[in-house]
Amino acid sequence: MVIFVPMLIEKPMDQQIVSDHTIPPEPRTPERSPAKRVSVEKARSPRSRAMPLEVKPAPEPVSKPEPVSSQPPKRKNKASAAADRSAPTAWMIQVASLTNGKNAEKLVANLQKADLPAQVERIKLGGKLYYRVRVGPEVDHRLAERMLDKIEKMFKLHPKLMRYPE
Repeated sequence: MVIFVPMLIEKPMDQQIVSDHTIPPEPRTPERSPAKRVSVEKARSPRSRAMPLEVKPAPEPVSKPEPVSSQPPKRKNKASAAADRSAPTAWMIQVASLTNGKNAEKLVANLQKADLPAQVERIKLGGKLYYRVRVGPEVDHRLAERMLDKIEKMFKLHPKLMRYPE
């Protein structure tokens, strides 16, 4: 029979605070009270008896680290570098930008027959109405690239792969 004593004494793992930050040493000041607590490491050294140090609890981390993305890195310009990338990244394929809504709806219907998640987005640019035909969004970059190849081969179009949201 084996008993793991630390498991009985310590807090459960989900309640422990894990930090990779180290606490810098406390600056020395001329006025110190002899009644202050001494850390275990300092109590063993002879110098610590002359100048006791107060042990302070570790500060809680201010922010959580960002999750690692499996998508390949993309070159950043000034506008995209300033954009907030804390949200999960997905991929969108812009198939076409048309001025005729009926043609856009026909293209979407054909893309959906090919098992592609297509939709039309209406946008006004320079006072003119355009219909963007898009496929996605897709979280998996490799799957988005396969959909892009499928569109190029089946429909003889030149779609553009882009981050979503823009």
